[in-house]
Amino acid sequence: MSFHKYIKNIFILGSRVLLPVPLAIAIALGSTVTSPTSAIGAEKISFWYSPFGQFIIPIADLEIFAKTGKLTRRLAFYLDNFSPSQQSELRQALNTRYNISHVTIAQFTYSPIGLVIMKRLGRILQGDGYQNGLSALRASMILSAASPEGLTPINVLRRFPLPTIELDLSLGLEAYREVSQLWYRKELAIAALQKQSDREIETSKLAIPSQEIRNKGNFSWQLQEFTFQNPERGVAIKASLYIPQGTLKPAPVIVISHGLASNRATFTYLSEHLASYGYGVAVLEHPGTGTQDFGAFLRGFGKTTNLRDMYLRPLDVKYLLDDLEGRAQTSTSIKDKLDLQNVGLIGHSLGGYTVLTLGGAKLNFDSIKSACTVPEPNVTSFNLSKLVQCRAINLEPKEYNLKDNRIKAIFTLNPIGGSTIFQREGTRNLNVPVMIFASGDDVIAPAVPEQLFPFTWLDIPNKYLVVTPKGTHFSFLAKSEDDVFNIPKSLIGVDPSFAHPYVKSLSVAFFKTYLSSELEFQSYLTAAYVKTISQKTLPLNLVTSFSEMQLVQALNTSP
Repeated sequence: MSFHKYIKNIFILGSRVLLPVPLAIAIALGSTVTSPTSAIGAEKISFWYSPFGQFIIPIADLEIFAKTGKLTRRLAFYLDNFSPSQQSELRQALNTRYNISHVTIAQFTYSPIGLVIMKRLGRILQGDGYQNGLSALRASMILSAASPEGLTPINVLRRFPLPTIELDLSLGLEAYREVSQLWYRKELAIAALQKQSDREIETSKLAIPSQEIRNKGNFSWQLQEFTFQNPERGVAIKASLYIPQGTLKPAPVIVISHGLASNRATFTYLSEHLASYGYGVAVLEHPGTGTQDFGAFLRGFGKTTNLRDMYLRPLDVKYLLDDLEGRAQTSTSIKDKLDLQNVGLIGHSLGGYTVLTLGGAKLNFDSIKSACTVPEPNVTSFNLSKLVQCRAINLEPKEYNLKDNRIKAIFTLNPIGGSTIFQREGTRNLNVPVMIFASGDDVIAPAVPEQLFPFTWLDIPNKYLVVTPKGTHFSFLAKSEDDVFNIPKSLIGVDPSFAHPYVKSLSVAFFKTYLSSELEFQSYLTAAYVKTISQKTLPLNLVTSFSEMQLVQALNTSP
């Protein structure tokens, strides 16, 4: 790589590597802070580039460029090799404003999750004596958010409360490479997937169905609340059961596993919809990672009351099914009404990980050890889902048989696990039909490492990847009265009411095909059908075929 390309990466890093942090602040909780006071601003950025030595970039020169687009003589030394479009992109990035309050910034950066991210950033943007810049960076972000100019990268640099920002070039470039793929080059991957979807539409031989399955089905249901035991938990687990009425034979059962800080009510809209199509739906609330436990979880991220949650969550589902089998022998309300040997699973985020293990995905301890034994803050990753996945390091590295033969199909929404817990070898053990939903603007479980690559690794004939380029981690959730925090609208993205019909229709088609063996519903599981329900406000694409080579080529394409 040439010197100018290195310098280019430095500047793109400086303006971009901070971006995932403000975007992640929606998960922050904590105490309020008083209004910040003014501070001395940084004067320069200093970095070493061997073998040429030390280089200095004056902050004032960056400010002039950000405000006017003009290059000073000193800044021109670095940016003259940029094309006009690249200079424009850099200027726009420096001036991008994030409408997040200084209170929220403080809450996030003082939380255990925020501390991890800030320490990682502080190794790149360092203070005096090449010390971790966490404290200075936190102060500059809070000051920026409280200022009239708001939180922008140039404002953060301007208000850094030390004369010099020491930039660790090698760490910065390493972080940039990951950030580039997580948040920017993913657009290239999504564009390639859209082209693949168009090709599948052109070659499709199935007629587009006319039945509207986004609307409520013909069955009514009864709702039962109950508790059951996972013997390894030692606490009662709450669950809800939707029992369809009037079915002619025992109904297949669908179990829904929620994500972190979620609860049973999150998917009430989907539970009721599936019950109206004749399915028994069981929704459980996992201890330790549900809404009620999230406050304690934040107080010690990765140090919940039970460090084996990554193992216990799949067992929760197993024992739920065992409990229902026992109830079916004695309870007149469900006897002969549920087919508990014909089970489908739905999981969101951490729930996605949970249901994939039950379908055969295996924990890859070589990958977990490689990704999760690097001590903080030496980690340069900004994939937030890895903070959750690395909790698996608490498990004894042995063969865990979590697969359940009652499971016949798996439907996942923004699942995590691909980058760390499973990787290629663990994912390839799945042997039931799988549908994966991925969101282009998901800052919690980035699409490329967590959903796109895992899809390419699946070695099964019946697999589906559904991509919402404008979707987020929260697009498919419903707000619950029990929510422990309010997610900013900027993180929710497009109103979830546009996404819910997609989940309703495709889940019905998927389970009708692979649980009920009603093969006429296969025509809904096509790119052509998805195009008919896709809305401009929140576009949708589906592919059934996309290789790892295609994905790698897309990511390596010049923007």
